[in-house]
Amino acid sequence: MRRLLTRQMGFRLGNRVWAAPLWALLLAMVGVALFFRLGMWQLGRADEKAMMAERYEQRAHMPPLDLGQVIDRGMDIEDAPVRLQGRYDNTRTVFLENQTRRGRAGFHVHAVFFPAGDHIGILVNRGWVAVGADMQRLPGVPPARSTDVTGTLAIPSRFFTVGEPDYRQRPLRVARLEMDKLSNALGVELRPFVIRLDSSAADGFVREWAPAARLGVPPEKHRAYAFQWFSLAVAVIGVLIFVNLRKSDNSENE
Repeated sequence: MRRLLTRQMGFRLGNRVWAAPLWALLLAMVGVALFFRLGMWQLGRADEKAMMAERYEQRAHMPPLDLGQVIDRGMDIEDAPVRLQGRYDNTRTVFLENQTRRGRAGFHVHAVFFPAGDHIGILVNRGWVAVGADMQRLPGVPPARSTDVTGTLAIPSRFFTVGEPDYRQRPLRVARLEMDKLSNALGVELRPFVIRLDSSAADGFVREWAPAARLGVPPEKHRAYAFQWFSLAVAVIGVLIFVNLRKSDNSENE
């Protein structure tokens, strides 16, 4: 195996010879493939976020949906406006942790809202509140009193987290919104979506739902990262060629 890896692979280019050990060629191929894949991933993220921003702008001009219209749309509801009448159940509050704002840790506070005439609850994201001096203690929040909810719809992210929250605690503190588990823990059926409360609506905290605030890294920066990864792939190829290209023995003897 060692002899195989040190075997020279190459070819002649006029009065020069390019020759590199097999291990260097394989290592370069792995590096190029990795950098190219990372570049393509960044381009994909840029396209995804650009589409999210475009969808947000388009749906901002839609008339608000009622519950029946929301259900009829299925899962095609992200960023669609909604207006519902009903009541909050302040005995069922969910704190979504690890939500930062301008470098400060905090929570998104969710309350269960029951639309009029419906027994299935909907989580309403009332906005962001900062973590207090004690990271282990949840901040106190006033109850929601409004009977009218206006906002935009969102499908909870399914990103991976380590560990399982204690679903017996009250209020609930979780790292992600898993509706089936929350339904069991809260003892009420929940819709598979969330309402992000409008910034002008009552009963809310800090609410910044525009893509620029929600997406973190903008599409332009993802494209810049992609260019960097592709540049590294090209650099690996360049170094591989430059280091292993030399004059042939025949040309030196002439």
